[in-house]
Amino acid sequence: MIDQKAADFAEFLIQDAIEKGAELIVGNKREGNLVYPTLLDKVTVDMEIAWKEPFSPILPIIRVKNMDEAVEIANRSEYGLQSSVFTNDINKAFRIAEKLEVGTVQINNKTERGPDHFPFLGVKASGMGTQGVKYSIEAMTRPKAITINLIE
Repeated sequence: MIDQKAADFAEFLIQDAIEKGAELIVGNKREGNLVYPTLLDKVTVDMEIAWKEPFSPILPIIRVKNMDEAVEIANRSEYGLQSSVFTNDINKAFRIAEKLEVGTVQINNKTERGPDHFPFLGVKASGMGTQGVKYSIEAMTRPKAITINLIE
């Protein structure tokens, strides 16, 4: 991790989840600022890890009963950068993607920034503006109109 404070925060998130009933699958090991990859199962919405961005190698698994519950929990977050939907049913994937309050939805792939010509954006507390070559150029330029009025 970048510093002691960041490592302490990651450790806090892991311990909070375990104390509240999450099942540790692997990880929960720390050496100084090095926090080992940690997988937590059976995470619930009353755990800090469900809502905080850990910026560390922690993966929480929240089990849901159905698609509607998954979307409802995802949309409760104050963040809205990216989501992933994994399914063989493309129609279901698009129905879910349309309901998710995020800037980008990856279907059958991990969240990642796409090619530069793709927009990269977030909603809610996840970013301001849109990134990508076209959008960056637009953000750094200002159009100017010059008109000519011909006099006869």
